[in-house]
Amino acid sequence: MPENYFNYFTEIEEYFVRLRGRNLLISPLDWCLIELWKDSRIPLHVVLRGIDRSFESTSKRKKRSPLTLFYCHPAVMEAFEEYREAMLGSEGEEFDAGLEPEIDLSKGQVLDHLDRLTMRLKRREVTAFERALNRLTAVREEVEMRGEVNFPELDRELQQIASTLVSDLREHLEKDELKGLKAECRKELKVYRRHVSKEVFDQLQAKHLEKKLWERFQLPEFGLLTVEA
Repeated sequence: MPENYFNYFTEIEEYFVRLRGRNLLISPLDWCLIELWKDSRIPLHVVLRGIDRSFESTSKRKKRSPLTLFYCHPAVMEAFEEYREAMLGSEGEEFDAGLEPEIDLSKGQVLDHLDRLTMRLKRREVTAFERALNRLTAVREEVEMRGEVNFPELDRELQQIASTLVSDLREHLEKDELKGLKAECRKELKVYRRHVSKEVFDQLQAKHLEKKLWERFQLPEFGLLTVEA
């Protein structure tokens, strides 16, 4: 059975905190890193294997235990590469992190969610919201006409609409304000720079900026996983 989307995050957080031996929650920036692992379709058990290796390494060298998941990133990627190599040639095997969301909603609940999203976006006067509204309207019409709802597919489409909206709103910002948000991201991520590659660091900056834009424009949650069953 596929791992629930939220379980991927919470299992990693709880596992890391348990190994740390402290009742300490991971940071929002660590969550950005987990999201990158999820987007890379790294299976949960492989991530946990990499975290294990990081703690074993520090223990053997009598170093302080990792304070952040960023320290574990190289070991996670190493474990993932080994996993991929082991799976090559396995008949019918696909690289799948098991992250298809488990959604148990009725068609009516989905339509209500789409209606609420539409009402929230209609209150905005920025052109970017019109584009998102047009796509939401088309999606709602299709859901209403179909007999059954493909929940994972619909959830992915809603997330894509949200991502496009954030990208459009970024273009709407004044240059100075956008520059300020980017500077905040760089400052907040600076401490983690030496633990990841430049490519991963750039991806983290992009995700962190997206979250700041989300907060800046007070956007609603688009995904179906936020809908109460």
